[in-house]
Amino acid sequence: MNSQSPEESFNIENEFQDISPRILLTYARLYQFETWLRQMVYVELRARDGDNWSAAIRGTDKTREADKRLTHMPTPESEPLSYTTFSELRRLISENWDLFSQYLPPQNIWEAKLDELAQVRNRVAHFRRGHRDDLQRVKQLMKDIDKGFWLFCTSYNDSQPVLPQKNDAVTKEFLQLDPFPYTELENGTWGRVGHAPPEMKYMVTIETLKRVWASPATQVDGSKGYLYDICISARKQMVYDYRRLLKDTQDVYPHFVHLCLDKWADSVRVTIPAVLGSEIVIGLITKFIKTAEYSIYPGPKRDQPDDSVQRLSEEWPEFILGPENPLTFLGPDMPCVFFPA
Repeated sequence: MNSQSPEESFNIENEFQDISPRILLTYARLYQFETWLRQMVYVELRARDGDNWSAAIRGTDKTREADKRLTHMPTPESEPLSYTTFSELRRLISENWDLFSQYLPPQNIWEAKLDELAQVRNRVAHFRRGHRDDLQRVKQLMKDIDKGFWLFCTSYNDSQPVLPQKNDAVTKEFLQLDPFPYTELENGTWGRVGHAPPEMKYMVTIETLKRVWASPATQVDGSKGYLYDICISARKQMVYDYRRLLKDTQDVYPHFVHLCLDKWADSVRVTIPAVLGSEIVIGLITKFIKTAEYSIYPGPKRDQPDDSVQRLSEEWPEFILGPENPLTFLGPDMPCVFFPA
């Protein structure tokens, strides 16, 4: 789902006549599989451990240092999981199986399939021709986990309000910036009711995300497995200067799970682990809002979105998500095949 310039697109048969399309497709599937697997591990560890999420990861410092030393060929990746080995990724999943069991096959079957996959991966990495069934094995594994990865991704876009909102310290703190707060209606249901003052430049909505493995909590504040989902929407024909926003808010990034950019450039969404506690979360949101306010300016709004926002997101580390990333839009009401065959 990444944007691609014309010069980057190619015809496999014309460009790589001496390489089997099967080998190229095997590599592409492995890349897709492992990229999403690392994203899953990242989100679930952040949701459980907050700022200490990377403490469980071993042996990435030297690899990252070696990569960053080559300043003439930099890449935007910064997270430890982008530099860890496949075997270390397997260990993290195995030793924290409770975080991933609802997304993946039974653990004994998963481990057996990864044994096969590791061999296919080694063949590709060491330029061997491989077995004629390697591609099919990779595709079968991706088919087996398709529903699990769909669940992982869609649960990240299934935000729920805390009701009443004043029962949570974080949502209560910013209620004055939400002109349409949840109100209990006569029939016992809740709905957004209110009006926005004409001079209001932006509005803030705060809801919560429960990870699939997390236990139900009567209090989100400080709970493992929950994220605060904050959206700051520009109003009155205002839009964001995303480039300035990303530059000016870097000091709070280490505490965010993701910062999501919108294709229309009129909102920004951040997710923060609830396990950090309300005092820290409130401070992060307050600082981010105050800084982000200087990145909002009068339109004009886009008539049609283009790929500029996505391309900008790809200049930044992994936790900055562009509008083409399914984690920014794929919800439970959007059935689909996550890994097309």
